[in-house]
Amino acid sequence: MPIIYATPEKYPILEVDGCRYPHFCDEEDIRHVPEMDIRDDDVMLCGYMRSGTHWCFEIINMLLKKSDDTIPYKKEDFHLELTSNEDIARQPSPRVLNGHMHFERVPKAALEKKLKIVYVLRDPRDVACSLYQLMKKYFRCRDKLELCPLADWMKLFLNGEFEWGTWFDHVTNWEKAMVNPQYPSSILVVRFEDLVTEPAREIERIDEFLNTKTNDTFRRRVAEKCSLENMKRDKHSITNKLEGKSVHYNQGKIGTWKDNFSAELSEYFNRVYDERMGDSKFYNMYRRS
Repeated sequence: MPIIYATPEKYPILEVDGCRYPHFCDEEDIRHVPEMDIRDDDVMLCGYMRSGTHWCFEIINMLLKKSDDTIPYKKEDFHLELTSNEDIARQPSPRVLNGHMHFERVPKAALEKKLKIVYVLRDPRDVACSLYQLMKKYFRCRDKLELCPLADWMKLFLNGEFEWGTWFDHVTNWEKAMVNPQYPSSILVVRFEDLVTEPAREIERIDEFLNTKTNDTFRRRVAEKCSLENMKRDKHSITNKLEGKSVHYNQGKIGTWKDNFSAELSEYFNRVYDERMGDSKFYNMYRRS
């Protein structure tokens, strides 16, 4: 199980067949993901880390269960790269299977069964700021160290030095699957920014995609129940924490990068973004603002 290290502070990462994962992942679990058994009523939820998958996990579960009760378990219990096949197999249906994998790592049976897949997309600058703040907490808690400055860290992030590789590779990899007719699975793109600004509308889109056939009143209740403040409170007892605060339910804001990026860092990011995303249909979403 090869562990490598990123940043001068020795941030540990597991590398399997050239792909990078959190150091606490199990190599055998990762290798078994493509062969995982899939049920007909499973739903897949994917996206790059820190993009809002925990938020969508709650929403999708409520729609499938037709109940706005807080989901009494963690997304990680259904995370294909973090949990063994045996443990996931013991979970009751309907299951919202999830992960940060590239499309080709999705279980083969999910494609054969034409599973519905929700893909969550978020501004990579906000993703970076969210991950940077999390890593700063990690180092303070683990070794009482301070992480390197954001400008230095950003170069590592954009080069794919951390777990899950680069945001650019992740998004363009899934984009190819979305337009390739040989893949039978349906994929719905949900933007984090749209969930923030128009949650009821986005929940309606997810509802229509999953064919869960809920009504407006119920979807408004789900939107309220899944507000950030409510999830911070309701999920507090079961969510992972650092320094006493939730790891996964943080600020939930749009444009936090504007308070953290210098003019020089913005210019550097834009150059890399133009180079990596110039041919993508998502290019204009996050090019400038």
